Amino acid sequence: MSSDQLSAEEPPSIENFMGTDIHDSVTVHRELTRNNAEVLARTFTDNIAELTEDHSQVYSEEEEEREKAASIIESKTSDLVPLERTRTTLFSPHLKSERKKIVLRFLWINFVIALFCFTVLPIFWGSLYDSTRYFHKVNYLAVIQDEPVNVRGVTVPAMGSFIPQIIAELPGTWHIYNTTTFQDKFGVNSAGEIDQKVIDEIFDEHYWLAINVKANATQTLVESFLVPPPLGQVFNSSNFFEVVYESAKDITSVPSSILAPVQALETYFKQIYNSRYLPGLFSQLPSNLSDYNPEALSYATSMSFHYFDYRPFTPRTLYGPLLGGCIYALTITIFQFLIFTPLHIKMAGLLSPKHIILYRLAIAWCCFFFLSLFYCTVSAIFQISFRGTFGRGKFMVYWMTTWLYMLAVGGANENVASIIFTFCPPYFGFWVVFFVIINMSTSFFSMALNNYFFRFGYMLPMHNALDLYRVILADLSRSHMGRNYGILVAWVVLNTALFPFIMKFVGATIRKRAAASKTSGATH
Repeated sequence: MSSDQLSAEEPPSIENFMGTDIHDSVTVHRELTRNNAEVLARTFTDNIAELTEDHSQVYSEEEEEREKAASIIESKTSDLVPLERTRTTLFSPHLKSERKKIVLRFLWINFVIALFCFTVLPIFWGSLYDSTRYFHKVNYLAVIQDEPVNVRGVTVPAMGSFIPQIIAELPGTWHIYNTTTFQDKFGVNSAGEIDQKVIDEIFDEHYWLAINVKANATQTLVESFLVPPPLGQVFNSSNFFEVVYESAKDITSVPSSILAPVQALETYFKQIYNSRYLPGLFSQLPSNLSDYNPEALSYATSMSFHYFDYRPFTPRTLYGPLLGGCIYALTITIFQFLIFTPLHIKMAGLLSPKHIILYRLAIAWCCFFFLSLFYCTVSAIFQISFRGTFGRGKFMVYWMTTWLYMLAVGGANENVASIIFTFCPPYFGFWVVFFVIINMSTSFFSMALNNYFFRFGYMLPMHNALDLYRVILADLSRSHMGRNYGILVAWVVLNTALFPFIMKFVGATIRKRAAASKTSGATH
């Protein structure tokens, strides 16, 4: 067979290879398989439909039963009073855990308050305790210009000759000079210059108090007996025995403590003068006692010192700005922070960290500016004099000083309050009392009569502000004004420099708490 014939034929089918019978068998098998699959599918579908119908029927029956039960319960309980939370007695068994919490909290709070009382309050009491023990730090000046007198060949001792003996028994550190030694020490010549220099030494705060026995005291006493009137003059002891001090320098310590040794000196001097000095003087005079001028005798036996308050604490309204006012100014700065806190919290969510710091500082500084004006105006309303020192600008100096003081204490309060309110807001009151006490104890009472522990008060705002107020309102020495203003400015700078770091720390703490709270909420 040729190749052309082979190619023209059809390809061989399965019947050609397997035969016709086998092919029929395969076809039948395929038909049977297809029929079986269709039967199985229909059977499975019918079973599923039957199960679904059965389940739906069961579910509907259960739903009907539940509705019947609910209706029965509602009909049975419709007349019952619904349950409500009711109050009970403190000793109810249901409040056992709450009673335990109350007891523990009560013990903890009292422990904290007791700890505060035994650590902070003693600072104030300690500034007043056993002040006589520290009198060695108080410097006194004694100048005895009087000299002995020769009367008809008889030397009459000077009246102040026994004052050093009395001083030796008194507390305090005394600096005693006669005319010659005082002139050499301070470079003065005449008696008038000595008298003025004694006053200057007190004003310049080199000494707390001075006693000045002026020249010719004994001479005048003797002549009052020997020279008959009208040529003679009576002896007035207050013209020759002068005590110089400044009560405005320390209105709590000078009248009650600093003056006490000099008052004791006057008492002892009177006793010696009347019991020993005058009888001895009369025994040396040539005339009989009946020959003396009665008026001269009366004045001679009436010995008293003249107390010269060079800077008196007047009027009484000065107690306002120089005592309680400093505390009020401090507490006003706290009110400012508390009142503005809700607004600060709201603005913190709107402003960037840099601008929230600028905003807080601007609010505080501007607020203190006006608060200090209101505070100072109260003093003007009650007619405290703003003339004399600093001329017409005295009120402006007073106002700016108060503003600086409020910035110093207000900045400290705001920084500390920001931290306390972040961690333990209920304890903010402890800071307020602590800050007031450490300022009061080192400002209202003389450092000279305190333990050296209290010398930290020289760097506190209230002490320096009070020193400045005394200069402005009572015209005391200005020698320490530079130091006082410098310390207040240092407080303002320090508070302002710390404020951004505190805000950053507080903000980080709050964000950390918020993230922890969110994580805890997601876990639950």
